[in-house]
Amino acid sequence: MQQQQQNYPYAHAAKAVSAKHSGHAASVVRTPTYPQTQRFQNHFISGAVSLSLSYAVMHPLDTLKTRMQVPGGSGIAWSAVFTRETVRLLGKGFLVSSIGAGLQGGARFSFYELTKSYLLPPTSRFQTAHSSVPQHPSWLPTLPPIPATAISAIIGDLASSVIKVPREVITSRLQTGYYNSVPNAPVGGVNAGYVFRAVLREEGVRGLFRGFWSTTARDCPFMVILFTTYENFKAYHTRSLVTQLTSDPNYVASSPAEIKIPPMTSTLFGGISGFLAGYFTTPMDVIRTRIMTFKKAVGTQAASQEITMTNISRDMYRQATIQAMQSSAQSNAVVRSMRHGQSVYGTFFVGAVPRSLWWFCVCSIFFSTYEVMKQNLMPLDYEPTVAK
Repeated sequence: MQQQQQNYPYAHAAKAVSAKHSGHAASVVRTPTYPQTQRFQNHFISGAVSLSLSYAVMHPLDTLKTRMQVPGGSGIAWSAVFTRETVRLLGKGFLVSSIGAGLQGGARFSFYELTKSYLLPPTSRFQTAHSSVPQHPSWLPTLPPIPATAISAIIGDLASSVIKVPREVITSRLQTGYYNSVPNAPVGGVNAGYVFRAVLREEGVRGLFRGFWSTTARDCPFMVILFTTYENFKAYHTRSLVTQLTSDPNYVASSPAEIKIPPMTSTLFGGISGFLAGYFTTPMDVIRTRIMTFKKAVGTQAASQEITMTNISRDMYRQATIQAMQSSAQSNAVVRSMRHGQSVYGTFFVGAVPRSLWWFCVCSIFFSTYEVMKQNLMPLDYEPTVAK
């Protein structure tokens, strides 16, 4: 059992039970405390509240990041970002983003936790007080922590995409003033309801899911990086307490018994994980933004162009190449190659720093809130504080 605990520390953590009134450690066997339906519901609530709160706090920075990615060419068009129009749009999409993020977070983390609970090795998860032999359905695969976390993250993200993509379509068009110049724009200003009706009228239900595959291509790698990094931070945190975990040879760990993570620790772990995931998936975020805000100009070649990830990526690369050639026409081959690389990087990683900082802040708020909510909704899943 100790070997198994060491192999899977963050899923099956065990803390030594102090025998305060006796001279030896007590033998402890726990039974499952929450039915799967209640566990799913609690994870949904925790994920919904945590993600909605973090998105609400960070919405203005998301607006700046989105407006950086819309202008054509490479680099950041600062003159188009820091304008009165940007200030006016900072609050646009706030309500739909926060509410949508709540539903999205609930779906994502309930399915993530559910999938992970079945993919991790079946130690004492099905154990009862009358049976010391774990009972695990033979048809369920078991995986090491990293693959189990990665697959769970992908499934959780796909489950949330039905809510996430329409929310991002509406939010991104509000943030960029997509409908501000249309002739029949409402006098009071464009709101989420107007954008929703306009998308349905112009593009049908399919328009609400524009950029679905580019969003999935962006978010699946993002979630894999985010959760595997965060779970490994949690594993490190648990291993740092290993001397407190294995002092009682009679202790039987129950899953998902976890070590409580202090809020400041989960804030740091979540922030670093979010920063790394946000930075390395910036190119897919830029492509996704341009797909969702793409406007077909009547009478031009773009009018007949199909809006796909490949076409948008090719067009971005072509623009970066042209700009590099124009800026280094009189330079030698080495300089031209360097300018080309810089131009391509600037095109595909535009807004990378604001995006990474945004995710650092979002994940710092989210994971600390999420861990606290889980501890309060399901206190019996966590090891009790040991009296010293």
